[in-house]
Amino acid sequence: MYEDIIEKLNNECTIRNLSPRTSFMYVFHTKKFLEWIGNKSLDKLALLDVRNYILARKQGGACAAYCNSMSSALSFFYRHILHIPWDLDFIPRMKVDWNLPEILSREQIEKLINTADNIRNKAIIALVYSSGLRAGEVVQLAPSDIYMSTMQVHVRNSKNRGDHWTVLSERTLELLKQYWYAYPQPRDVLFVSLRNPHRPLKVGGIEIMMKRIGQEAGIDFHPHTLRHSFATHLIENNTSREFVQTMLGHRSSSSTEVYIHVSNKAIMGVKSPLDLPQKKTSRRKKKSG
Repeated sequence: MYEDIIEKLNNECTIRNLSPRTSFMYVFHTKKFLEWIGNKSLDKLALLDVRNYILARKQGGACAAYCNSMSSALSFFYRHILHIPWDLDFIPRMKVDWNLPEILSREQIEKLINTADNIRNKAIIALVYSSGLRAGEVVQLAPSDIYMSTMQVHVRNSKNRGDHWTVLSERTLELLKQYWYAYPQPRDVLFVSLRNPHRPLKVGGIEIMMKRIGQEAGIDFHPHTLRHSFATHLIENNTSREFVQTMLGHRSSSSTEVYIHVSNKAIMGVKSPLDLPQKKTSRRKKKSG
């Protein structure tokens, strides 16, 4: 019913060179919104429709971050496709609860690698943790991005639309070699589908694989949990925050500072001021008359 308008939305995302992930989310949320309004004509849409839609989704259990994602998508749709001005006072951004990221122990990560029954999956889990990669960065890796001579990984076109370098673990390199020899088919990307070795692996495939392995290992985790663990363990090992920021591909240091808060070892040895010894005040001896 709305094929033409979705095509216009895709074209608008393309002309603005939005990332594939952003374009996908804008189209996804817009389709959900159009399904919700039903047969209402587009020329009769108003901001009240969006406000009511987001309220309904929030009352239905959607979190604040998800509602803000909907708001961003529909703001783009209204402003650039329907040419209706957006009003942040009428449709405000929701305050998001800030929680510390979940972190896995080294023992848990070892258990996940050992639980994986396929060398490709072992290599992916090890690489995501040992190099601090996003799932979206993993699926874009080419064989030439693995630099064995310098033990580095070249991450191209990451979330912040830039390239960066991160460290390559020796153990991970051995797993990558085993995987490469097990699946020697020529290809442009490093990781491929197990059922179709000529088809690139997708982010959803990594998420499904890790969820299954987590259930088998009795560990609840997500690909990003491994990235959080990578950064936190580096901070605990006294790695410079600037180095951690570079390896994570963060543009702002504030994005990296969260790992200072999440690291328990970072505050070990710090005494509460109530337990600090009091300084003795010197008393002057009275002069004898």
